[in-house]
Amino acid sequence: MIHFKIRLLLTLLVVLALSILPLPGLISGFRPPWVLLFVLYIQFYMPNYFKLSFLFLIGLCLDVLLSTIIGEHALALLLTTWLATSKSRRFNFFPIGQQMLLILMFCLIYQFIIFLVDAFLGYYYPPLMVICSAMMSMILWPWVKLLTESLLNSGRVVKYE
Repeated sequence: MIHFKIRLLLTLLVVLALSILPLPGLISGFRPPWVLLFVLYIQFYMPNYFKLSFLFLIGLCLDVLLSTIIGEHALALLLTTWLATSKSRRFNFFPIGQQMLLILMFCLIYQFIIFLVDAFLGYYYPPLMVICSAMMSMILWPWVKLLTESLLNSGRVVKYE
């Protein structure tokens, strides 16, 4: 159990590092919200491992890493995860196409919340980046799911408490 929690935290650190990975200007708008994808995976497949306070801390860490307004990503993560909890028990039984569409919807909600906060604060955030990032998340979801399963489970069955 301790090894699983260590792997979970290491995977979270990798996801946070992917969020600040420098990309060329042309493709930076296609960067998926890696932290959201990881949090949604945990929410859908292991719902007892993340509490709201831990999600808030992850959001604050993301705010610090991305130099955004403190609480912006925390708010977006908490609201999106709260909306995703209604699908968490049935998500495992959906076919991969339907899972990808739900991921697209949740990523659009997450990006739209960030877009609204930035718009109210007077920052420019191109609306096309919201759509491109969500589409990239949808396309990458099957691989994110497989990679996260292999990193966290490492060939053994995890008891979902």
